[in-house]
Amino acid sequence: MRLKNYNEDLVLETAKIVLKDRTDIHPTRAFILDVAAYALNRVPPKYITSERGFTHEFVQPGNGNGVEGEKLLNVIELITLVNRAVEVVARRRRDVAPAPHRRAAPAAEVADDAPMHITYFYNMPHIFGRVVDAGNGAPIIAAEATLWINDRVSIPAESGWRNPYTTNEQTRGYFSFWPQVEMGESESMRVELRIGFSHGGHQPLSFKKTMKIAGEFFVHDYIRSDKLLDVGTLTLERASEAR
Repeated sequence: MRLKNYNEDLVLETAKIVLKDRTDIHPTRAFILDVAAYALNRVPPKYITSERGFTHEFVQPGNGNGVEGEKLLNVIELITLVNRAVEVVARRRRDVAPAPHRRAAPAAEVADDAPMHITYFYNMPHIFGRVVDAGNGAPIIAAEATLWINDRVSIPAESGWRNPYTTNEQTRGYFSFWPQVEMGESESMRVELRIGFSHGGHQPLSFKKTMKIAGEFFVHDYIRSDKLLDVGTLTLERASEAR
């Protein structure tokens, strides 16, 4: 289990959005990281933990998704801060740029500043939902949920996130997954998510969803508000009631 600063992800995503309108700046890895470092040094961290804490957030009221939830960062303030960071980093880089007569650095020394057009990271969503009894709506405890991505059992991003996942009393029938990142050369990746449910007293159930995952420049190891997939409340029929 690791602590994760949620605001790192917010700042990186905001930097990408801001830089889309700056045609005078190449969105290189080194530049974006410098911008993120500048901004993050000026905002308080927001720490979360892995699977158990994540699932618990969706069980408790006031979990950040409604009016009572904690507001992580003011959007306008964050955009303003990132814009200032872009200006500061761009100015610093201009100030230290080599004179025209100086010998260019070897390719290996400037590779980090090269525009990234080849390798993309497909950061999978954090998936959560709940399984209940179709008859009385009670949460089903000890149901096994297994996630497949494109017909392969998904490998968790971290060891603390289990697949299969077994529902328990503490999370009241909720389940959650965090699939590991994929890599490729296309700007997006089409995936089919399938979650299979099994329980001794109920009929099996399969949930499917097809979605497109946008390619990104970074591997994000933080829970992101734009990467949450709520599959809702799913109901399982009792085995004795099946015909």
